[in-house]
Order: sequence, then structure tokens, then C-alpha cells
Amino acid sequence: MTTTVAPAPGPASESLRHQLEPVRDALLRDAAAEADRIITAATNSAKGVITTATARADAEVAQALHRAELSAQAHSEQTLARLRNDGHRVVLTTQQQIRQQLIDEVHSSTQGLRTDPRYGALLNRLEMLARSQLGDEAVIERDPQPDGGIIAEAGSRRVDYRLATLADRALDILADVVAKLWN
Repeated sequence: MTTTVAPAPGPASESLRHQLEPVRDALLRDAAAEADRIITAATNSAKGVITTATARADAEVAQALHRAELSAQAHSEQTLARLRNDGHRVVLTTQQQIRQQLIDEVHSSTQGLRTDPRYGALLNRLEMLARSQLGDEAVIERDPQPDGGIIAEAGSRRVDYRLATLADRALDILADVVAKLWN
């Protein structure tokens, strides 16, 4: 192990110190300049890292927002489609209920004809119509249960003028008119 002995203080060491002072100052300036370059480079590098990280974070946030918007739009479209389907189902169900109510009321009204004082005249008119279609030899069943009206047959030919059948025919004829009510 080597030991360095510092020169004893005195005029010679003072002279040496004075001679080395420019070297020491130059070394200190060089060290300070190198430290400044290192700090500047580190600062610039840190700014670059921060700028890159900020840009990357901004891009990720923008992508996340875009994905969230797309997801919200898809969810909104799905909800809207579901609500449209639900609304359409309600409309169709209501239309079917109204249609069935109309059918029930028409059939109920036809049964009410059987107690009308003009029912006998109606049966006579239906019988005349059946005979004009099938001929005078037609066999007529008058006021068949439970529907009322008449059924007429002549050989293999048959006409059905029961009240329920006539009501169904009238409803079929009016089906297009009723369908236009929905539009």
C-alpha cells in the first residue's frame, strides 16, 4: 500500500498551489461544462421520454374514447332495435286483440239476429237464394243449431248460409278495409 504525504504547509507548497490553480480551475470548468452537458442531455432525454409518453397516453386515451363511443353507439342501436321490436310486438298484439274483438262482436251480433222479429223473413230470403242457386229440389235445413241461418243441399252441391258462416264471409270481405286502418 502506498501512502501519499501531503507537502508541509509553507512557502513551497503555496507556490505549488499557485501554479496548479489554473489546472484546477480548468478541471473545474471542464467538469462543470461536462456536468452541464450531462444535465442538458438528461433534460432533453427526459423531455423526449415525457413527450413520447404523453403522445402515447393521448393516443391510448383517444383510442379508448373511440372504442367507448363505438360501444355506446352499438349499445344504443341495440337498445333502439329492441325497443322498436317491443313496440312492434305491442302494436301487433293490440291489432290481433282488436281483430278478435271485432270477430267476437260480429258473431255475437249474428246470434242476436235469431231473436229479432225479422229473423223469419231473413230465413225466407236465404232459402229463396239457396233455391235459386241449387234448384227447387234442394233440401233446406232451416235454423240449424247452434248457428242459425240455413244449409241447403242438392245432390253433391251445397250452400252454407249459416249466420256464423255469413259473418265470417263478411269479415273476410272487410279484411282489407280493416287492414288499412292500421296504416
